[in-house]
Amino acid sequence: MTRILPPLLALLTLCACAGTGTEGIVVTPAREYRPERQSGKREPVILIPGTLGSRLFNIDTGEIAWGNFSATVSELSDELDLPIDKPRLADNLDRLRAYRVLDRAEILQREGSGEVRFYADIIEHLSGTLGYRPAFGRRFYRGHDLFVFFYDWRRSNVEAAAQLAEFIAGIRRDLDDPGMKFTLVAVSNGGMIARYYLKYGGADVVSGQPPDAPLKPTYAGVPDVNRLICLGTPHRGTIDALGLIHDGYAPNLLARRYPPSTIYSMPAAFELLPEPGERTFVGSGGEDSGANLWNPADWETYGLSVFSRPEQDRLKNRVAFAAGKGDDREAMFLQEMARRRAWLRLVLSHARRFRAAIEGPPEVPMQVLLGVGRPTLARVGLVREGEEWQLYFRPRVPWGRYDPMADAMFAEGDGVVTRRSGLGLALPQSTPELARRGLELRRAIAGVQFTPFEHRSMFEDEILRLALAEALSGP
Repeated sequence: MTRILPPLLALLTLCACAGTGTEGIVVTPAREYRPERQSGKREPVILIPGTLGSRLFNIDTGEIAWGNFSATVSELSDELDLPIDKPRLADNLDRLRAYRVLDRAEILQREGSGEVRFYADIIEHLSGTLGYRPAFGRRFYRGHDLFVFFYDWRRSNVEAAAQLAEFIAGIRRDLDDPGMKFTLVAVSNGGMIARYYLKYGGADVVSGQPPDAPLKPTYAGVPDVNRLICLGTPHRGTIDALGLIHDGYAPNLLARRYPPSTIYSMPAAFELLPEPGERTFVGSGGEDSGANLWNPADWETYGLSVFSRPEQDRLKNRVAFAAGKGDDREAMFLQEMARRRAWLRLVLSHARRFRAAIEGPPEVPMQVLLGVGRPTLARVGLVREGEEWQLYFRPRVPWGRYDPMADAMFAEGDGVVTRRSGLGLALPQSTPELARRGLELRRAIAGVQFTPFEHRSMFEDEILRLALAEALSGP
């Protein structure tokens, strides 16, 4: 030992001395990409945010319904619920409109105590690293080259694609460049909008059509786009959408909860459900339960969302509060339930048609940046308990114990989007047709970058920011 120790100490000393040479050196992305920034050769970018990523306001009162602190903790004259009465989704309008990306807001803390950053991180990163000049509104000026799109994320992605067509036309008009082409940087649900736009531009080939009616892509959006970069896009859907429709949503512990009936009124949530045809419900042993998410009758059978016992009780209480003297409360309740059934049939049919419309390669180079390393729901547990069915979005047993149901439920991903969904691949043991379509989309992906980001805080991940900068500055 005495003969080995001195050389070891010498080696450690040498390593320690070698490490001190970089003390005080700071290498930042802005410094690293200085040559690219100074060259001024930047391809115009349109940033398409994901669900929840645009501010909403009431066009009559000016009240902000989504995007600041008070909107998440106060009772508003306008809730986020959409009407569900009309036979055409686009006709179910309220008074809320999108007006700007949700770049930063005072949401998680009390007002005045600090801000929470959302898309501001990625916008400032692209500005500081590559020199992009962002434009946030609907008027554009020479020098702008990062165009930040916004849309009402509650409504169908088909409507968002039509707004994207108008957005692109406005950029070209204001900059007097009718041939201007773009890179689409699409975050989460934004990738679904981008894929639809590439195939049909702003045309609506979904509304009022049977899900299985023939589709003929025109690729009307392809001439506008050089490439598509998707960040955490659930190409095969996400169980997280079902979780929100079933349980409702609260932005944080301090915020009020939006009930299941609110999310149930949003067509875009249904367009993000797991792939039609996939068996996404598993029993206590991890076996296929036989439930079909895309069959409206199964929503009532298994008590999903507004058809659960607690939600029906809540509806009865609301009807009792609204009923006048002599009103038949039972008839009012049954009428509302019939309205919800009709809406479910409509919105599931529309969502199936939308998903069929975006199927296949995007016809432009597509890169994907995905988060991995986190257990992510790929299926839902469904177990009968007494006379009712119980859905499990979390393991049933304490940590450290094996649960075959949980083993079948979880896969690799970013906490919201599984790796397979982000790559366009079908679930294991899928039908040959679903597997074929998944491989077709996967082969169309020109490049894949995995990082350890978590879906809801992806822009905090330094590797993701660098990967995006590299993708945008590459040849």
